[in-house]
Amino acid sequence: MKQIASATALALILAACSDQEPAAEPEADIATATPTASDDDSAVEDISAGDADAAMDAMERDDATDGSTANASARSEVQSIPAAFRGTWATSPENCSARSFYRVTVKDDRVNFFEDGGFASDIRVNGSALAVTYPFENPEGETENRVVYFARETEDRIRIRQGGGESQTYVACPDQ
Repeated sequence: MKQIASATALALILAACSDQEPAAEPEADIATATPTASDDDSAVEDISAGDADAAMDAMERDDATDGSTANASARSEVQSIPAAFRGTWATSPENCSARSFYRVTVKDDRVNFFEDGGFASDIRVNGSALAVTYPFENPEGETENRVVYFARETEDRIRIRQGGGESQTYVACPDQ
């Protein structure tokens, strides 16, 4: 983050001296490290809640444009969900033991919500952000692709957004 702020400040100073428009500010939602297809979590960095939302926004924009935006170059498709996102997560520690809408389980190949979820058909990582697409059979018996976005805030906190709604912070549940 310090590098982005320093680069932005330098661009503004140089632009002021040269009577040119300042360069576009680099997007804070793109992490500098690109993950590999392994389970190595060294590329997953902890970020603030605001940066987590920005990272998920960038992934969602890329999905809406079929990966044709500038952010797409920083994302990579992986074979399994990185270990940093796996486990059981709940909106509060009290919700860890209840099977409810306030809890989600993430495994290497699937995401399970209370009445939703499925095996991942597409997994994309961009720094601290993760997008998982899975097929879901709706009440009419039709299969639709759903996408859930994750961003890691700390080792024991992630933000999750699904269905184009607002993101919410989840805490790690102890192994059950």
